[in-house]
Amino acid sequence: MKTSLFKIVMPTIAILLAVGGSFASNASEKATSTILPGYIIPLGGSICQNFTTCENILSPWICTLVYQGIPYQAYGKMSPQDTVCDIILYKGSPF
Repeated sequence: MKTSLFKIVMPTIAILLAVGGSFASNASEKATSTILPGYIIPLGGSICQNFTTCENILSPWICTLVYQGIPYQAYGKMSPQDTVCDIILYKGSPF
């Protein structure tokens, strides 16, 4: 009887502790957004130009802007000295 109870109860307790521990360890993780400059390459241009601010947190809204009546998607740079702007940036809200 003791062995049967031990075989059932101990694994159950171990699973409950594992599940409870996983929830407890992830409770304080929150994504914090960072405001980054958004760069576009205007038509006829070859240099990334800073025209807006965007965020680096994944959201449904990609960072865009209208420049001289033309809509552009804004991109980020790995470092301010880079000449290539190819990192996809986002907005916290659609507006």
